[in-house]
Amino acid sequence: MSFWSSQTLNSRLPSLIEPFNKDQIQSASYELCLGEEVYISALPDTPLRERKKIILREKETVPIPPGQFAFLITSETIKVPNNALAFISMKFKHKSDGLINVSGFHVDPGYNGKLIFAVYNAGPINIQVEKGERLFPIWYADLDQDDEDPRKKIGYNSIPTDLMNRPDLVSSLPYLVKRLDDLEKKVENYSIKQTLVLTITIGVLLAFAKPIVDIFIQPLLNIIKSSFTIY
Repeated sequence: MSFWSSQTLNSRLPSLIEPFNKDQIQSASYELCLGEEVYISALPDTPLRERKKIILREKETVPIPPGQFAFLITSETIKVPNNALAFISMKFKHKSDGLINVSGFHVDPGYNGKLIFAVYNAGPINIQVEKGERLFPIWYADLDQDDEDPRKKIGYNSIPTDLMNRPDLVSSLPYLVKRLDDLEKKVENYSIKQTLVLTITIGVLLAFAKPIVDIFIQPLLNIIKSSFTIY
C-alpha cells in the first residue's frame, strides 16, 4: 500500500472530490470542510420532534458543549476508487481542545457520498466549529488490486434521522450529571419526608404519653412513695 503524494492528489482528486479546491491539498492530504448540517446529541427525555439538525449559514459557528456528542457532515462529496482506501482524521487544532473522532478512521473502497463524523467533546469548554472550516484531513492509498467487495451502498448526502434518534449516542456526561442531580434531589426529598414522619411520630407519642402517665404511672408512683414514708 502506498499513499498518494500531493502531486497525485492534485491530478486525481478533481474527479473524486466535489467541489475540489487544489489549495486544500496539504502535505499529501486533502482538507475537507464542515458542511451546513450539525447535530448535537439530545438528552434521552427530549421529544423526537425537538431533536433537530442545526443548519449553518456560511461562516456561521456552533458550539459543541463539554461532554456532548455531535454529528458533523462534510461540505464535499467524495469518491474512493475500488482499488484505493482512504483514511480520515480531525485537525490537531480541535483535537488539542478535546474534540475526539469516534466514528472510525477509514473510508471503504467504492464509497460515494459525503462523510459524517461522530465526535465527542472530552474537553472542559465549548468547542466552536464553523461552516466551511477545514476540519477533516483525508489521505488516499492504493490497494494492490481492485477490491472484490467494494462498498455498493449509496453514501450520505445529509445527516439521517435514524442517527439522531439512536439512544446509545445520548449517554453523555451532562445526561449523567442530570441523573445524579435527580437522584440527589430524590434522596433529599426522601430524607425530608422521613424527618417529618419521625417528628410527627414523636409528637404523637408525647401527646399520648402524658395521659398514660397521669392515669397509670403516677398512681403507682404515689403508692410506692407512700410505702416508704416514715412516720
